[in-house]
Amino acid sequence: MKKVMGYWLWVMVLLAPLAVHGQTDLYKRYASQPGVKVASVSNFAIDSATRVDVTVIEAEDDEGWNWMKREFYIGDLSPEQQAGLSEGYDAVLFARRSRANPRDNAPVKNEEIDIAGSCYIGISYLNQAVYIFCADSEDEYDAVVSLLVKKIMHNGR
Repeated sequence: MKKVMGYWLWVMVLLAPLAVHGQTDLYKRYASQPGVKVASVSNFAIDSATRVDVTVIEAEDDEGWNWMKREFYIGDLSPEQQAGLSEGYDAVLFARRSRANPRDNAPVKNEEIDIAGSCYIGISYLNQAVYIFCADSEDEYDAVVSLLVKKIMHNGR
């Protein structure tokens, strides 16, 4: 079923011994869920100037993926996206969510998104994985979005 285990999951697994603080609340929240693997690293380098906390949840089987789709409100792909996925092209989506509970929308304060209370989730349909990025500033979140857009462009036709 799985073609390739997610690149980032492998990187995080290799870095996990170095990341004592990697056992985040998000990791603890999802680590005992059957059918998924969870990895978490604090201060993961997005680029040369940006480090953020990242938690990856990857399905081990169809039951795990179905749980992830319910947990994070992951929709079904269009027929065109599904055809691309069948050919090995990834469908990568991202959304701003609540840091405390990534299934919820990002919190708003004074009519603006609360940076401290939000995170970005990236979804890889090919890897059946959710990447949760938690940053401390809008500049850091801009770097996360840039990374996710590059991932989308790289996997495009």
